[in-house]
Amino acid sequence: MDLRFRHDESRDVTILAERRAGGLCHVSKPYWNGRTLALQLVNPTAGIFGGDELQMRIEVEKNARATLSCPSANRFHAMKNASARIEQDFVVGEGAWLDFRPEWVIPQQGSEVELITRIDVAEGGRLVFGDLLAPGRVAHGEGLDFRFFGTRFELRVGGRLVVQERMELEPSRGAWPFEVPGWEHCFYGAWWLVNCPLGAEEIARIESLQNEGLKIGVSELDDKVMVIRLLAARSLLLKKSSEALREELALLFPLLSREERLLT
Repeated sequence: MDLRFRHDESRDVTILAERRAGGLCHVSKPYWNGRTLALQLVNPTAGIFGGDELQMRIEVEKNARATLSCPSANRFHAMKNASARIEQDFVVGEGAWLDFRPEWVIPQQGSEVELITRIDVAEGGRLVFGDLLAPGRVAHGEGLDFRFFGTRFELRVGGRLVVQERMELEPSRGAWPFEVPGWEHCFYGAWWLVNCPLGAEEIARIESLQNEGLKIGVSELDDKVMVIRLLAARSLLLKKSSEALREELALLFPLLSREERLLT
């Protein structure tokens, strides 16, 4: 899938200038909500199966503003003697804005998937990028039953590599790295912020969302990049906490407002 967003200076709106989508991708009709161009990304199949390869490139050109969301979880199904690979590239231009709001990644029993994410944000571009990971279909008794899940994450700002992370999860060879004593399961979330600075007061409010089943940490990687990481004992708690977090951020960055459609 290739999507390219462009700023239409004559009307001061963002338009979807290019759209190409293959069998694993479906793109909803975009709509301008008065602030950003919003659309949904959907996998029209039941999920990711062995042998699947998904390549996605999202480009938000100079001064364009886009909000992308995924209405359903990204499920990795059982893969007998096979694996799947996902590569996703995000390019955010000068003065542009991208809000990427995914749903869960759920590696199910016997799945083997590698996920590669590359993000390139120009100087003056702004980004809010989410990442939610479940340990499996825990409601069906499938916690940590996947075969392998590996991720590579790179984030560049102004051409400079700021973040490079690699994670390899193989439950048969070791414990789930996200563990909290007393919790039966642990769900992970991260929200990456580029050129969306938080002050000490805002960080304190975000960290105050913590409770017995939720832990939150805010890291400032440099003067342009911050990451907010969450661990929760239950999936619903992480979802609600992510929404509460976004509401706090929307007080500083109105483009994150939940009102996605114009009232008529």
